[in-house]
Amino acid sequence: MFILRNKEQLSRAIENARTLHPKVRMVEFGEYEVTGSRGNTYTVLCYRAAGEKIVDCNCPARVPCKHSAALSLHVALAAQGRGGH
Repeated sequence: MFILRNKEQLSRAIENARTLHPKVRMVEFGEYEVTGSRGNTYTVLCYRAAGEKIVDCNCPARVPCKHSAALSLHVALAAQGRGGH
């Protein structure tokens, strides 16, 4: 899990996700699999705790990562009816 410290961290993660086009697959509500740049798969969990929205990726980055950003972009596109990856 990471704590968002500044907008630049998130901006870098979003740019990486847009460049790499990782695949996102829903496992179940709140749990997703996202492909990494080397073909490996990471699990991204989304949930609420203590009134906060939590996004937790099991990749080693420990900062706002491209996998979490890819999931956010995927969900936003799906909400707009445009589908995701």
